[in-house]
Amino acid sequence: MSIEQQRTFGEIVGMEPKMPVGSHRDDWVFCSDDSLCRLENAFADCNGNHHSNEEDCLESNVTILTEFLDGVVKWSEEYATENTDYADGYCHLVDEGSHDWPDRIDEWLERNFADRCGHSKYDDCKKELIQAICEELDGKWDCEPEYCGNEYSSYSGKACCLDSFEVGECEEQLSIADHPILRILHDQGTLDDCLDQYNGDGHISRDRRRVKNEETGCYERVGRETYDPYGSDYPDVMLYTNPGGKWDFVVSEERMNELLISAIITVCRKGV
Repeated sequence: MSIEQQRTFGEIVGMEPKMPVGSHRDDWVFCSDDSLCRLENAFADCNGNHHSNEEDCLESNVTILTEFLDGVVKWSEEYATENTDYADGYCHLVDEGSHDWPDRIDEWLERNFADRCGHSKYDDCKKELIQAICEELDGKWDCEPEYCGNEYSSYSGKACCLDSFEVGECEEQLSIADHPILRILHDQGTLDDCLDQYNGDGHISRDRRRVKNEETGCYERVGRETYDPYGSDYPDVMLYTNPGGKWDFVVSEERMNELLISAIITVCRKGV
């Protein structure tokens, strides 16, 4: 039998006939600096790699944590700037800003139909046309979100932009219990130390519910009744990022032309 396995009572106790041998504190392990240490004297990071000293272990944990958090930042920014599901959260605001639609439609007419002198064939009835377009326009169904990387730029496309919203700050609430890296570091009492050294792409905010007792050297949970009314051993880590850019809510050129033709017919029937 391999020394890496041990025999069990097998099916009698519902276990495999052979199981891997558990680690023992007197076992020897290779550390990150190629040294050989007894397991009880080695320091294991949150990925299970061993180190001969606490400083190297902390550095490794900070690197692992940084890669994880920066990955969350990247996902958050991609979601906020590439996924229309995120933009859909602003849809109701487009209708709430309907009092500004006449100005946006006026800009669209000027941009697409005015000559170099700023005149067009619709000047004599533009006010009536704009009113007729607004009456048929449905911000929720006619608008499509388009992402623009510059939140300070004005829309200049062929479509009609009814409203724009900056992406601004994005917040990701990370439950420590749901992420192994955070949970292991939290249980080891080193999460705060690692977060203090985090210098990645996001900004961290969290409640410090564990502090180090200088007399015992142990990390102790404090303020549970104040900070943790639900009695959770695992608080959250708040991760903030600001990807920049904005979402423009536009009515396509094709749809605007349909609305314009309909508005012309309506105005003509009224004898304007």
